[in-house]
Amino acid sequence: MRAKRWRDCASLALLFWLGCRCVCAQGVGAHIIAALEHYRVAVLQMDYDDEIAAFADDAELSQGNDPPLRGRAQIQAQILSQAAFKIVAYEIGTAVTRVQGNVAIQNGVYSQRIISPQHQSTLSKGVFEVEWSRQADGTWLISRLHTEPIADGPR
Repeated sequence: MRAKRWRDCASLALLFWLGCRCVCAQGVGAHIIAALEHYRVAVLQMDYDDEIAAFADDAELSQGNDPPLRGRAQIQAQILSQAAFKIVAYEIGTAVTRVQGNVAIQNGVYSQRIISPQHQSTLSKGVFEVEWSRQADGTWLISRLHTEPIADGPR
């Protein structure tokens, strides 16, 4: 099931690169796209407070087959543990945004270049799926973010 989901996500990523974009529930979809861009900028600028604030209290964050981090406290600890690494590029391409009531799901591709404390450059690329939940005050927070690397290594 997971393999099929990521195969589907990879297909969506291919559609993105071919220039096909789909946004459902256009008004709300625009808010979700803006929230993802705000998150991307927070990550790129290493604004840890904004990055962590993008997650719901009970959010999940996972990568590949690693066990997910659960809750904002675990996510915060992981983000802060990487503070010695410098993010020099972070791009997100959304292939599709689906909104259904108070839940939205986005799929797409990402690319991130990081410089380690030892001055090693690493480029990570992959696909992502992010699930957003609308809060009582109308804001959208990440309830689940999963990334699946498709290529990475020193470059």
